[in-house]
Amino acid sequence: MKTIVNVVLLLLLIQNTALAGSLYSESSYKSLTGDHRSYKVGDLLTVMIYEVASATTSTQTDTKKSSDVGISAFDKISNLGAGLDISNDFGGSGSSKQAGKLVATVSVSVSEKLNNGELIVEGEQYIDFNNDTQKISVYGRVRPQDIASDNTILSSRMADAEIEFSGEGLISSRGKPGIITRIFNWLF
Repeated sequence: MKTIVNVVLLLLLIQNTALAGSLYSESSYKSLTGDHRSYKVGDLLTVMIYEVASATTSTQTDTKKSSDVGISAFDKISNLGAGLDISNDFGGSGSSKQAGKLVATVSVSVSEKLNNGELIVEGEQYIDFNNDTQKISVYGRVRPQDIASDNTILSSRMADAEIEFSGEGLISSRGKPGIITRIFNWLF
């Protein structure tokens, strides 16, 4: 009798084991020792922003124009003559230099995965410091192979990158020209 019970229990155990699903799912499996790069919508990664831009423009212009017109008339009594000399000289030069540098770190999320495997990432970061609010916005396309093993990517490795740095508050407003300066710039 004990043998029959053991056989029945063994059959029930085998039947329940055969019906149980596997704990392994190929689509969601992440190896403990493998690479943990962001690949799915909603995953986070860190953009290391290091952008430097500079531009220099210069121009120089020299023009010169002159005209001579002369009229002379002679008679036996007086020697009359008239002349007109017109000249126009212009010289001008100008130069412009601009330089900018932005160094920041912003966490962004994957908002879309394209058919070719590239990722669309976007995110914003707000910093409030002494009543001055600064905002950094990042948007762009990323290739998964450009993502480092610590889930970071350089901004220079992003395609169609849109990086915006703006601020509002007392410090930001001090860097803008006043109303009189803006009127003179508009007029001239």
